[in-house]
Amino acid sequence: MFGKIDFSILDSIIDGVYYINAEKQVEYWNRGVEALTGLTAGETKKRPCEEVVRYEDESGARIPAYEYPALLCLQSSKPVVKTLVILGKNGMKWYVEEHASPVFKGQKVVGAISLIRDNTRVFSAVETYMRNQRRDRLIPICAWCKKIRISEDSWEQIEKYFTDEGFGVFTHGMCPECAENIFEKKVYLESYQNICKAISSSLSLDEVLKLIVTNAVKVMNVKASMLRLLNKDTQKLEVAAYYGLSEKYVNKGPVGFDPNTFDALAGKAVTTYDIAADPDAQYRREAEEEGIRSILSIPVKFKKEVIGVLRMYTAEPVKYKAEDLKFMTAIAEQAAIAIMNARIFETTVSRAREYLRVFQEVTKAVSSTLRLSEVLNLIVSKLPEAMHLKAATIRLLDETRQKLELAAAHGLSARYLARGPVDIEENVQEALQTKPVAIYDVATDPRIHYQKEALEEGIKSILTLPIVVKGTVIGVLRLLTDELRHFSEEDISFSASLAEVCGTAIENARMYEQLKNDGLMMMSMVSEHLRPSGHE
Repeated sequence: MFGKIDFSILDSIIDGVYYINAEKQVEYWNRGVEALTGLTAGETKKRPCEEVVRYEDESGARIPAYEYPALLCLQSSKPVVKTLVILGKNGMKWYVEEHASPVFKGQKVVGAISLIRDNTRVFSAVETYMRNQRRDRLIPICAWCKKIRISEDSWEQIEKYFTDEGFGVFTHGMCPECAENIFEKKVYLESYQNICKAISSSLSLDEVLKLIVTNAVKVMNVKASMLRLLNKDTQKLEVAAYYGLSEKYVNKGPVGFDPNTFDALAGKAVTTYDIAADPDAQYRREAEEEGIRSILSIPVKFKKEVIGVLRMYTAEPVKYKAEDLKFMTAIAEQAAIAIMNARIFETTVSRAREYLRVFQEVTKAVSSTLRLSEVLNLIVSKLPEAMHLKAATIRLLDETRQKLELAAAHGLSARYLARGPVDIEENVQEALQTKPVAIYDVATDPRIHYQKEALEEGIKSILTLPIVVKGTVIGVLRLLTDELRHFSEEDISFSASLAEVCGTAIENARMYEQLKNDGLMMMSMVSEHLRPSGHE
């Protein structure tokens, strides 16, 4: 029984019929295919297709799994017809023609159903006929297109010629060499496009990592896959994602560098490590319990830097062709790009959230207090935390508007703060003209007057922003770093917003002070007016 349809009627037909699901597992196996393979339905149920069906070409060479009609049908979502030699359990060989068709549920392919027709008698009859009817005459054939000349001015396709001559009806397959050079490239191209589309459509780092290991297993038809990323601080490979492995094996203990890990970290395309052949392997027993025989390591490189290793695990030793290695290397390169893009996105989102948190905290403080010093100190203490700075200062113009006086500072020594007036610095003068000024390298920029003092303090880069109130500059906000930094537009925009908040806080505090002073003066005048004159 498959789905809601009873397929038991197919047990009555001579031809072999079997069905595989989207995971390439056998779901149905009729009596006809039992007779060809020697395997019963019970022996094949839920087993992978490539384990129960075996094919050879006419030379006796085993055909790789990716050429099986049913698996090709799943891959391409199109019908596939092939003439093959199927191997029976008892060593018998049968010349068959297999028709595989995709099974759809809506727009999705959920499996493939194959019909196998025994053509052994047809092939035997053709061979016998050709032996008995072999002709001594020469047959003119085009060396390029393989057409046969049937008259002075007429040429026919070789298939039609032999069919007309009684050599049977020809069906078309593909030899292994052509499959390697043509079809395999097409399958790899389609798989590559699908994987790239899948991993590039996600901006979540965890999702990208899971897609990489999942697709590696499905496309390369291996047992399992694991992605380890290099921790730059510890120089250790840490598990980032895995698929097809038990948690027991993944968490078996710290992993050192085996020979093929060293090769991968050195940038070698793909190396194979046979753990069964290494008596000194650290986790050989755990690998055997997991059913692992070979481990393949592929460097995950972003530009020229190796950022991790993609490992594939197989149950048996596998000899990969050059096309396989190129394909896996290309997938690893795309994985590296996707990982870096996801990291950048998550960093950007995280930074934006932190900026928003600090902005909300500062604006809340501004609206809840009229104490100017409290708000200014909050701004200069929160900015270094949110923007990964060394320090921040706020300087305000005095009543003469000729001199900048320190109003708040965080992260700087008293010695540096007392170095002298900053009004003379060109970058400060530019900021006082309502223009943000970024200094990348304090040590070499001529606009910095106190270069020696800045270097002794460990200052590398400076961003100076004007504090504006009602269109008038009243001071400057300075951000200082202890490493060279190109301030981004996002950094400057966020800092400028806080400079505006700073201006608002100053304006509110000054208005409050003015009202307070005016109130005190009025109370003093009233008190003076009501004071007794001393005369009756």
